[in-house]
Amino acid sequence: MKSPVDTSRVRPSHEILSLLPAKTARAIGALPLATEEGKVVVCLADRTDFAAVERVEAILAERSVEFVEAQDPDDFRRALRENYPDAAITGDLDNPENLFAHVMRRALARNASDIHICPGEIETQVRFRVDGRLQTELSVTSAVAAEFVSCIKVLATLDIAEKRTPQDGNIDTTVNDLDVSLRVATVPTIYGEHVTLRILSQTRETRQLDDLGSLGLHQRQLRLFEEALEMPDGVVILSGPTGSGKTTTLYAALRRLARPGDLHLVSIEDPVEKPVAGVTQIKVDARQERVSFEKALRSVLRHDPDVVMIGEIRDGETATTALRSALTGHLVLTTLHTNSAPGILTRLVDLGVPPYLVASTLRLAVAQRLLRRPCRECMTWAPADAKTCEACGWDAANPPNIPRVHGCAYCGNTGYAGRTAIYEMLPVNEDVRRLLLKGESEGDICRWLRDAAPSLTLRGDALAKVLEGETTLEEYHATVAEELGFGGDDA
Repeated sequence: MKSPVDTSRVRPSHEILSLLPAKTARAIGALPLATEEGKVVVCLADRTDFAAVERVEAILAERSVEFVEAQDPDDFRRALRENYPDAAITGDLDNPENLFAHVMRRALARNASDIHICPGEIETQVRFRVDGRLQTELSVTSAVAAEFVSCIKVLATLDIAEKRTPQDGNIDTTVNDLDVSLRVATVPTIYGEHVTLRILSQTRETRQLDDLGSLGLHQRQLRLFEEALEMPDGVVILSGPTGSGKTTTLYAALRRLARPGDLHLVSIEDPVEKPVAGVTQIKVDARQERVSFEKALRSVLRHDPDVVMIGEIRDGETATTALRSALTGHLVLTTLHTNSAPGILTRLVDLGVPPYLVASTLRLAVAQRLLRRPCRECMTWAPADAKTCEACGWDAANPPNIPRVHGCAYCGNTGYAGRTAIYEMLPVNEDVRRLLLKGESEGDICRWLRDAAPSLTLRGDALAKVLEGETTLEEYHATVAEELGFGGDDA
């Protein structure tokens, strides 16, 4: 760890913070940051305060300690208060309101996308999803957890007396002068209610993703996407697992289309996650069976839209209506759950859409995933070994450098900070239409795409981003290679 440290950017984990008692840490001005090379890195308000040094060394007697200083004393004091809040010192974290405030501050500091409150037989764990991975933040007793869940349900205007039925709600709050929207979902389990909070805050980082050009698309991919959006009619479909960034991509596309202000854009969503200026957004109410995707789509087509965004195609009726609407001069943007871009074509046929309709209306099929980005503070480069070069198609005689992760205070000791998207794009041209109308399988179309345009596949995009240092080979294998079977002879 190089000193001094920018404590405004550090993300110490709960395990690291628990090495020092909160009261002691605040009293002596000590903030544990990370473990590096077997040493616990501790930031002190004053490195020449030998009493503080001796106190930390005494508490961590069985560990080797490295002491560092902060770049800015004000940032250090702020970080110390945020990581060891007053409520933790006084024991007031048992108060549900204080616990909620503390959890929210920690979640935003860690750039978490979701908060999970997971009940157990003895205690309840509060876990954060950070860069796509779940991490345990803290544990509370069942009694505290019950009050904590009730507090959340009150804030979300849910029925606190109903604990046997799943409920959904929303919370709008302010944390550290930042307006935060939370989507709340509860579900009963054998040990109590499991609560999931999806964080929908508009931080500086999330606002950067509002622009289509900032999503990690390479030049050729961006050009294909923009060309599809410029068409007066047709269908553009995105696929990928839950949490792969499909909604973010769709919203960025809507903002691009809304920018000139001369189009009538309508979206049908469940739920509406973010307001988009210039777009008429409709919330589906499938629970009451008043506004389903299919009902809303049929109604919207009578309101003279130029562009229709459908949050998700879930059944054959919606799929057929969406594609038929493209025949009448509408541009349709939507999502579908498949593993690959070619899988979108075969999935639509499986849903009952005639192949000729898919071939005549689908303009672009896109699959995407999110891969973690290596932390820029602790990332190093090293030549790829011969086996890796052979598997990835690189020159073993002149191996490229690829990133290696280690872990530091700035990434919470994970080695990763943030995520980047990878894309697979299948422009539906005459060759693709011919394969579809011949009844070729998803695997056949995947092999055609891999041979015709390897850079447009998930595998090709992921390996390109490895060489750019935007992700790692480990992330590639975990997210792409194993899932899509690009191993062995296919590599």
